[in-house]
Amino acid sequence: MLKQGREIKTDISKLFRTSYGTVDTTSLKSIFINLSTWVEPIHEETNWERSVKKVKNKIKHSINNHLLETPFKNNTIVDLDLRPSGIKLGKRSFMRCEITLFLNNMKKLDIKSKEILQATNHLTNKVIEETLLITKTFKFHKSKGK
Repeated sequence: MLKQGREIKTDISKLFRTSYGTVDTTSLKSIFINLSTWVEPIHEETNWERSVKKVKNKIKHSINNHLLETPFKNNTIVDLDLRPSGIKLGKRSFMRCEITLFLNNMKKLDIKSKEILQATNHLTNKVIEETLLITKTFKFHKSKGK
């Protein structure tokens, strides 16, 4: 079986590794956006699970607020991978966020089309600016090293 997926790296942020892609380029039905970074808590927290859940909900709301401007449907899947059990003051933890978006069936688009590129970059920027960078809980770093 041939590999049909494709991932395109984007250089949107100095603090996040970003990319977008699809699982199947032949019948483009969904797009994923990947963000990854290292997070470091700013202050000690008693319930990291609640803080991680708040970040995930803020990402969902940010995406939903900006979907009208894109060729994507209203339903999305947000998978935030940040383990609350490993978060400690003075230690960096790996965070990965994958956002799955479903295309409207109005027209056929290619993964490399200008419309898909602009829409995914716009949504990625909004997630970073409106949810992650304004959080008062974490500092973000592109690498684990100090």
